Amino acid sequence: MSGGFPLRAYEWHWRTVARTLAILLVLAVMSGCTLFPHQAPAPIVDLSTPQPPAEPEVVEPEEPAPAPVATQPPAEPKAPHPAPRRRVVVPKKPPPPPPPPVEEKAPPAPPPLLTTRIMQHEQIRGLLDSEIQRPDGKVIGRAVDMYADATGKPKIMIVNLAGFLGVGDRKVTFPWTAFRFNPATKKAPITFAMPPPGSNGASSAAKAKAQDASAKPGSVNDIAPTLAQLIDSNVAQKNGARMGRVVDVLVDAQAQPQALVIDLSDSLAADKRQVAANWPDLHVVSRNKVMQLQLDFTDAQIKAAPTYSPDQPIKIVSPVVPLPEPAASPEPAPAAASGPEPAAKTGAAAVARPSKQ
Repeated sequence: MSGGFPLRAYEWHWRTVARTLAILLVLAVMSGCTLFPHQAPAPIVDLSTPQPPAEPEVVEPEEPAPAPVATQPPAEPKAPHPAPRRRVVVPKKPPPPPPPPVEEKAPPAPPPLLTTRIMQHEQIRGLLDSEIQRPDGKVIGRAVDMYADATGKPKIMIVNLAGFLGVGDRKVTFPWTAFRFNPATKKAPITFAMPPPGSNGASSAAKAKAQDASAKPGSVNDIAPTLAQLIDSNVAQKNGARMGRVVDVLVDAQAQPQALVIDLSDSLAADKRQVAANWPDLHVVSRNKVMQLQLDFTDAQIKAAPTYSPDQPIKIVSPVVPLPEPAASPEPAPAAASGPEPAAKTGAAAVARPSKQ
């Protein structure tokens, strides 16, 4: 044949294919024998000989399979952060300063109730029970009382002249001008210095007698009713209420009374409280034809007054009289109208005024 495969070559090809298939078949059979397991023959057991008991087969419990661990899905890749934008900070305008605090004016302090002046015991001395001596130093008695006129001027001192061992004591009156005072001395601070008659001071003594009818020693029964007794006299307030009782009069070296020592407590009170009131504030008034003492202290001023003590500096108090409230000023008169109206009136007056020609 022409144009095809030769016969011998064709036969060789089929033979090669058949041989290959036979080899594959043999290999398949051999591999299939290993797929089926061969059972081992059972062991031969001799029943005539005793067999040890078979040990129970210990079956270990199977451990439970671990629970499946949930696996997290892979994290998604984060997108890259954008670059931060730059903030433009606009400075704020500073707030306006706060208004200055309004200073509240403190209310005016209340006016004082009292005025006080301080004096030492070497400057003034109590009159009551003070020893009186003659110029030669002999003690003749003690001062027991004094009287003042309507103006508050001292006029008479009452002296208890001492007798022998207290026998023959008598109270006599002497003019106030007959004594000299020395508060600094401890013994006999009052000296009786009446000039004797016929001496160089006789003319002055006569003049003093003419001025004061009580220049000679006299009896307490001859005291004029126009004079006011000081010691043990009650002092009234301006409204008539009782303030206290005079227990002493403090006199300086110039024979001028400076203060009244007033006992503010009742006579039966256990605790005594005394104050020293200024002598110039004393008023001698006539009530029911009897001369009485008056001081213009209010209850608040009496309560605020410092206590008088003989062992401490003397605080002499005076009441403060409140000033009267100023009267309301009258409203100002309305101002005259301004503008052309006054000029018009002036012009009208000029027209109405007759000419001098």
